[in-house]
Amino acid sequence: MTSVAPLPVRSAPALPSSFAHLLQEMIDKRQMLLCDAIRILGATDRAEDVLQEAMLRCLDRSDPPRIDRPTQFARRMVRNLAIDRLRRERHLVTGTQEEPATSIDNPEARLAGRQALRQLDARLRDCPPRDRELFLRHRLLGEPQNRLAAEFGLSTARVNAIIARLHSQLAPLRPEPVPE
Repeated sequence: MTSVAPLPVRSAPALPSSFAHLLQEMIDKRQMLLCDAIRILGATDRAEDVLQEAMLRCLDRSDPPRIDRPTQFARRMVRNLAIDRLRRERHLVTGTQEEPATSIDNPEARLAGRQALRQLDARLRDCPPRDRELFLRHRLLGEPQNRLAAEFGLSTARVNAIIARLHSQLAPLRPEPVPE
């Protein structure tokens, strides 16, 4: 009888420290994260799947972001994945999708949308560059106001006021919905 040589043991590649810390946080706070997912999905087995998917996504990433608050990051990740799963399941059950934001088939709606975008672009170009950048980075890219405040050397209240002022100036430019 011939002996079989043992398989060589390979160690797993080292995780970047931010993801290792995030994974440890997810393990430590597993029950809380599971409760968050159950609250959205209504079933423990589906919530477990979401937790597993969140952890796998952490392992798959090769370029980790800097994570200052891993618990909040993990909760948001689990919440978003649970909502995505709920939407997918709802689509499979009903066979319907959510309505698109605009109606491509309606030329009048397209024209109104293009005109509104031109007006919005012109109004944004008239804004001071710093204010425009604060507004766009917060509203479009979702950057937190406290991070923008620190980067621009402003108070959070000042950044909030700038964004609110621009929002109130731009809100009237939204086109009215065109009945189909």
